[in-house]
Amino acid sequence: MQLTVVLQGMFCERLSGQLAAQEEKQKKRKKGQLNGDGLPRLLTGDAFYGLVVEHEETSAIEEVACKARKKLRDERAGLMEAWKEADKKRLERNNSHREAYHHELGLWTAECA
Repeated sequence: MQLTVVLQGMFCERLSGQLAAQEEKQKKRKKGQLNGDGLPRLLTGDAFYGLVVEHEETSAIEEVACKARKKLRDERAGLMEAWKEADKKRLERNNSHREAYHHELGLWTAECA
């Protein structure tokens, strides 16, 4: 009986956490809409104008951040391409060393036999 209560409590805690995360995600998604709730607004009012200014500032900041992320992604892609080329050369070098080792090992085993 107590085990059931404990398990149900753990389940409820996990479920409430997931629900809170889902609601937070929906709030972030609707952040881009100024008049998304369907209620009438006074478009020339100070409160709505403040929301418009805040939305424009947020959009500008997000645009700058997006450009910065794109620049970093492009730089990372260039570095990754150079790393892949160096890694390919390293693997080829290791394979040649391995083949030479196996050749010498074969000669040695033939010599010992």
